[in-house]
Amino acid sequence: MKNYVSYQQVHLSYGISGKRNQSQRFTLAILRLLVVSVILVCYFLLDRATSREFLLLLITAWLLSFVIVCFVAKNRSFSVWLSNKRYLELAFDEILIFIACYYSGGLHSPYILTLYLPLLVHAIAPLSFQLLAVTLVTMVNLFLLAVTGTPDWPLFVHLMTAILLGTAFINILVYNDLRIITAYAFHDGLTGLYSYRYFWDQLRGMMEPGSQIKTFSIIMIDLDDFKRLNDDHGHLEGDRVIREIADTIKANVRDSDLVARYGGDEFAIILPGMGYERCRSVVDRLSKSIVELGYFDHVSIGAALYPEEATTAEELVNLADTRMYRDKHRSKHPAYPDPPPVTS
Repeated sequence: MKNYVSYQQVHLSYGISGKRNQSQRFTLAILRLLVVSVILVCYFLLDRATSREFLLLLITAWLLSFVIVCFVAKNRSFSVWLSNKRYLELAFDEILIFIACYYSGGLHSPYILTLYLPLLVHAIAPLSFQLLAVTLVTMVNLFLLAVTGTPDWPLFVHLMTAILLGTAFINILVYNDLRIITAYAFHDGLTGLYSYRYFWDQLRGMMEPGSQIKTFSIIMIDLDDFKRLNDDHGHLEGDRVIREIADTIKANVRDSDLVARYGGDEFAIILPGMGYERCRSVVDRLSKSIVELGYFDHVSIGAALYPEEATTAEELVNLADTRMYRDKHRSKHPAYPDPPPVTS
């Protein structure tokens, strides 16, 4: 059951699932550096009377932020490691916010609204333990600012209320909007299957260092002579057949498998945790089920296994596509040898 749940999570986009790709991780590191830089500039322009300790702490925070940006940009493994250790990022951000507010007025600090930044970063995730934990840490941070400076309890209560309400509204609005957007962006309008773009997004994500899924298979399917069906019966009938075949494919794989419409009459499937033998049985079952619908005498299918047969998404898809092409060639020209391999 544990594996099944982890596979199901793959079916969420990076935004909805709370996972981030390399570009997003780099962007967040840059934004953190930008925030520290703005506070540092404000110190020289507005807060020179503030303690020199504050300046030293700001410079240290800026250097650490700069180092993180460099490591995230140059070292993919470090980037993934840091992304998996979000409590370290959260601790760094909350300490930085506390220092900036503590040395510039406590609850009356001009930087007090930076308390919302960690909440905004985590607002794209469903309302879960992660977001609740960030909210709790932010509230503790606010309480420490109240007790270590000049107490202003009415202001503390107002800020606490604003944080709690803001967290709820940000999560509801941002998460729900993202869920609606991704529903349109990552699903094929005709079949309801996942889209070509989403297939590639998930395929590359599953191959990133630190991915929970260590092995999987992919299957590429092409409907032989689909153009002739369209020509003989019209595109509306062709669309109906595509929908029926999409339903047939979904009925013959697990709920945890990702099924996408790769092109006009092509489909792609990701089967997490599935090795060669089980994948072979799925291929046979799909081929038989589609042919039994009565529209085609043969359906071309190719499969490939990660990581045994390929180390990149492009290599894996090209290998499955090559095998699908050979299957098509054998069905049309049984008396002739296989064509030369297809190269990318």
